[in-house]
Amino acid sequence: MTALDKYARLEGSGVWRAGPDEQRRDVVVSLGDSSLIIADTKSGQALSHWSLPAVVRMNKGTRPAVYTPLSDGDSETLELDDALLIEALETIRAALSPKPPMRWLRLGLGAGVVALALAGFLWLPGVLVARTAAIVPEAARVQIGREALDMIFESASSERVCADPDGRQSLATLRNRVLGSDWRVVVMTGIPGLEAAHLPGQLIVLGDALVSRLDSPEALAGYLLAEAQARAATDPLLDLLSAAGTRATLTLLTTGTLPEDSLRGYAIQRLQRPAALPRATALGEALDQIGVSPLPYAMSLPEGRQALSQALADRPAQPRAAERLLSDGEWLTVQAICAH
Repeated sequence: MTALDKYARLEGSGVWRAGPDEQRRDVVVSLGDSSLIIADTKSGQALSHWSLPAVVRMNKGTRPAVYTPLSDGDSETLELDDALLIEALETIRAALSPKPPMRWLRLGLGAGVVALALAGFLWLPGVLVARTAAIVPEAARVQIGREALDMIFESASSERVCADPDGRQSLATLRNRVLGSDWRVVVMTGIPGLEAAHLPGQLIVLGDALVSRLDSPEALAGYLLAEAQARAATDPLLDLLSAAGTRATLTLLTTGTLPEDSLRGYAIQRLQRPAALPRATALGEALDQIGVSPLPYAMSLPEGRQALSQALADRPAQPRAAERLLSDGEWLTVQAICAH
């Protein structure tokens, strides 16, 4: 009996939100052959279908469990508190998500790249790392970033992604206005020293302590842009592979996966680094483009970054947006995103 057979036609209740601006509603959740079906509790009408292999859990280890479809980014969410349904969903997701060589690897690697891998393993580790990072497509980077984040949850039970629905909605609004919808931004609690960091796949991780101490969304915008600029300057996958070493890089190149120890070690040390230190001119120009003053960010910088703070404060004043990035109420929900 497979995992799919064991849990075939299992149903349970949940709470579904169709999008950031939609109301939460009670629903019936059914598990199909390879999909999750969300239906209205009264009429039985199907409201949404999710592909099970694409479903992502936002708060591993915490109840109620919060899920979102990978292809949908921050739009739909589903909360489940039924232990059997959660167990079934986790089991089926694991069964449908094996780790064979990735399609991009099978299609993209020819004899020349294999020869380069062997040569790099023996003589040119820097070339091997650089070449591997260069051929990994964005979809695979997104998966690597998510897996790196998941590895953190296995090291200590206190670590979690904060998933208050109102806070996530407001954070998604801020992200869209500052970075665009291609990015994913999450807030985590339980990571000592975490301020702001980025992982492969346009993924920015914020520490709950940073979000709590900032005075405004405009200040947080500076941290988001700083991480985005750091990501543009240095490929985070190149950083990961350099830290993982030649053997782990060769494993990725030949199997499509990275060793779990390499992912876990990199993710933990990456999130504990200081937040990115941007160039004042570049960050100031990026803030100008969204109509935000650099002063809130400059005033929030910790000791040791006085030079950057002063350089931003000394920039000539620019026209500012008439509206704030978030209302006061929305900003409060972001700061309370870890409350539940």
